[in-house]
Amino acid sequence: MIIVIIPVLFLMLVSAVKKVPLIGGNLIAAFIGTGVLALLLGGVYNPVVWAQAWLTGLNQVAFIIFIVIFGSIFSALQVKSGAMDTVLNVLRAVFGHTPQGLVLSILIAMCLGGSLVGTVAAVGAVIGMLVVPAMDDMGLDPDMNCAIIVTGGSLGAIMPPISNAINVACSILGIPTDKVLQISYLTVGAAFVLTCIFVCKVYIGNKYQMPQHLIPKEKASAILKREWRNLIPLMVLILLVALNSIPGISLDVTKVLMQAVPVGGSNLYASLSALPVIGQITNNIVMALFVAIVVAIAITPKLRQNLGPDLAKSMRTIRVSVLIQIFAGFFLGAFRAGGQIEVISEWAAGLSAVALKLGGAGSLILGGMLVGAQSTTQTTLLPILGPAWMATGVSDVYAAVASSHLAAAGQGLPPADLNTFVIAGLVSSLLHREVNPMKSMILTAPYCILLAVIGLAFLFI
Repeated sequence: MIIVIIPVLFLMLVSAVKKVPLIGGNLIAAFIGTGVLALLLGGVYNPVVWAQAWLTGLNQVAFIIFIVIFGSIFSALQVKSGAMDTVLNVLRAVFGHTPQGLVLSILIAMCLGGSLVGTVAAVGAVIGMLVVPAMDDMGLDPDMNCAIIVTGGSLGAIMPPISNAINVACSILGIPTDKVLQISYLTVGAAFVLTCIFVCKVYIGNKYQMPQHLIPKEKASAILKREWRNLIPLMVLILLVALNSIPGISLDVTKVLMQAVPVGGSNLYASLSALPVIGQITNNIVMALFVAIVVAIAITPKLRQNLGPDLAKSMRTIRVSVLIQIFAGFFLGAFRAGGQIEVISEWAAGLSAVALKLGGAGSLILGGMLVGAQSTTQTTLLPILGPAWMATGVSDVYAAVASSHLAAAGQGLPPADLNTFVIAGLVSSLLHREVNPMKSMILTAPYCILLAVIGLAFLFI
């Protein structure tokens, strides 16, 4: 077991303790060091095997890297085209005639933005500037303002059909996403509905008055009639992903289209998917994002202006995220090549299943809280927890559901949620008023507890 304990302790120490000289808090250094230790302690010294292990691990996370790249480009184009403004304006026209309705429209917009952008901090920066002043005008205090943004953005990270949390979990466990997404339509959908009801009825209720200038003057139909073209790329994306993940349909449109393109004696899909790493670009969500980007550029002339600089800017914003995933691939491949996965499975088989499930769940929640990103938390912990849980009889599908929900649950939980600290700074700078992060975390706790309960349930089914 020592070949597991030493690399894991190194990973935890370097990733969580910023005071470690030179490398403290540096996830890339943590993944490299952990991978090297895993290989050396596992008796693997051949550099060719190291390279093969890295290639195997990189192939495992490649489609996540592609999703990050294409997702960043698509979300930036949607902001520039005005599509996100259109979505928010339509939602306000439908729901925003009362304080509860306005908050509901903001939660939906934040959730959609969180699904596209992938991180709470990013969606808070993109959409927060549009909604923070409106909530302030309605009379919400800055703490509540911050909590609503964190709640909507966090739920977006796991919301199907574009669910970053589920994609990460399935990638690490090496399983298809369709069954996990189908379950999550129910679990995340129910959690979102319950959260909206709770926030609107308990937090908002009849405590606030709607200022006249916030009441929409146009009907949703009028906005859609004028700006419907802005929403075409978003609708294309949602349709392509949903068709492949809705139970009873499971139609991968992009796969069918690529299979219709002949390449040599085969077809485009078969030729691409056979390639290591690059072949992961054929993933349904990746291709759906690619098609949506092409559609957006084709139908929106202003997106073609300064397209090169815009794409370069998007790449710069995700550079660190992509590098982290690349070196996480080395860590994942090293753990398998060094024999750590087998050791963990054997060790877990001799432990109390209840203790292992509860301890693993707690570590994912804690990681989501401290790191502020479910993707980083799952990449760090699930390679260890996944085999351990499955050794106790948890199916790979249920392990992915549990991990994604538990890690997402930590993204707003007190007492030290990183996302809340970031969004609190944003809200404070926009309103020029102090935000109490702890009070805001207490307000976000109910949805976190709900997601955690759902995640735990799937470990004990």
